[in-house]
Amino acid sequence: MQSREELHKLIDSMPEGAIEAAQRILSQLQVWPPTPPPGVQEMRQRMKERRLEVMQHQKPGTIAGFGGVGNYDPAPGTGYSSFSHWDGDTYVTEILRRHQGHAFKVIERIRVEDKRLIYKHEITGPGGKRDEREITFELA
Repeated sequence: MQSREELHKLIDSMPEGAIEAAQRILSQLQVWPPTPPPGVQEMRQRMKERRLEVMQHQKPGTIAGFGGVGNYDPAPGTGYSSFSHWDGDTYVTEILRRHQGHAFKVIERIRVEDKRLIYKHEITGPGGKRDEREITFELA
């Protein structure tokens, strides 16, 4: 088990450039167990809900293709969580982003029809503002 004295020695040996990052990390541990930064619980809950939705639409006899990643930096309130799944023959990636505390969602869809690769993204931002674009690539 590490002691406070050993931790103080470690901090004293750190390069000056790392002090700010160490302070941010250690400040999150002032309450034990630590509480997640704002936005993290929302991202986790959204991923859980979407995972359950995707499982309900899974075709019998298939294996669910579902993966997710994410990160969050509490200092600027910036981070993301994303996960991907199949919707029929369309590969879908959903990304929930936070930038300086503002949330927006990006949904990307990729599919092949005949000899075309079709990429579409939908973005929903603060205040419900929404935009979508679709790009088609001809395949040889």
